[in-house]
Amino acid sequence: MSQKAGKTSRGNGEGNIRKKKDGRWEARITIGRNDNGRQKMKYFSGKTRQEAAEKLSTYLNESKKGIYIEPNRYTVATWLDDWYNNYVVNRVKPSTRVSYDTCIRVHIKPNLGFYKLSDLKSSTIQGFYNKMFAEGKSRGMIKIVHTVFRAALQVAYLNDIIIKNPAAERRVSLPQSTIKEPLKVFTPEEQKAIEKECSTERLGTAILLDLYTGLRRGELLALTWEDLDFEKRTITINKQLARLRNFDKNANTKTVITVSPYTKTNEDRTISVAKDILDLLKVFKEKEIADGISQASDKDLIFCDEKGGYLNPRKLVYAYERILKRANVGYRKFHALRHTFATRALELNIPIKIVSKILGHANIRITLDIYSHVLTECQDEAMQTITDKLLAV
Repeated sequence: MSQKAGKTSRGNGEGNIRKKKDGRWEARITIGRNDNGRQKMKYFSGKTRQEAAEKLSTYLNESKKGIYIEPNRYTVATWLDDWYNNYVVNRVKPSTRVSYDTCIRVHIKPNLGFYKLSDLKSSTIQGFYNKMFAEGKSRGMIKIVHTVFRAALQVAYLNDIIIKNPAAERRVSLPQSTIKEPLKVFTPEEQKAIEKECSTERLGTAILLDLYTGLRRGELLALTWEDLDFEKRTITINKQLARLRNFDKNANTKTVITVSPYTKTNEDRTISVAKDILDLLKVFKEKEIADGISQASDKDLIFCDEKGGYLNPRKLVYAYERILKRANVGYRKFHALRHTFATRALELNIPIKIVSKILGHANIRITLDIYSHVLTECQDEAMQTITDKLLAV
């Protein structure tokens, strides 16, 4: 009996590839026979012949090793593990990897991990985001979780594991907060009290530098003396320090201090520093040398531990908290120093574009969004000043 055109008989474990009428390519393989004796086929589609062939090859290799999972048998948890290990690990910055790991392990898996991937609906994801918001999670945190989840599901969609991405744009909405939390900054009086007490702590100079540059904590702790140009009175920010989860299973510590050769926006920036602040840094360096600290290692760090090594960020925070207590100033997070710098700068009518550049924001819209209330207050004062000086009644 002759076969129909375009049909080819194949035995178990063999496959062929053909172009479909819609222009996509399809690889097929015989995986056995049904109870009635007919061949059981498995299909893999792709936009190109190579893509379909690679999917077939992957199936054959994983089946041989016994690690292949049927796409329709994936749970959200097993797919997230697969995606994380193959598309995240060794492909992103260490800090980004930690962020993705936290989103998956702490938020997504406990709530949605048990769902079959093919059964996951947009309404289920929407309910998950609403629940996070109701439990007090910030909109920023929900946005990060959504970014990670959407990326993972998009890869599943592109690999034909699911027929659509249920977290794609317009399929879900992030909860909106009608109340914007006010920035926690120090008043000018509180700032002066803090500055006065900085001399009581070895790391007080770091607090002062932060108050007058607005550096992020990781940027501050990664600074080396080479980054300072005393003649040009500038500091170049080109790296950041962080204490991150240690993914080495054989390590004795759960976290590890790392210095990454990039900033949060992956862009170096050089900012000007006042002569008075640089003079304080010179005095600080002389004392560190006299105490045998700065020369204890070859890292050349400005702010280091007692042996010249990388400083645990918590030690800087502890020093900061002691200063606040001595200054009789109410507690704010360390990041309040950065907000205070930006607020003072805007109050002094320094252009928002310059402030944004000093802070290292990716674009000026971020600065405008964070400090909109300060700009409103400055605008009110400016209009009143103009009126007082020019209006004659």
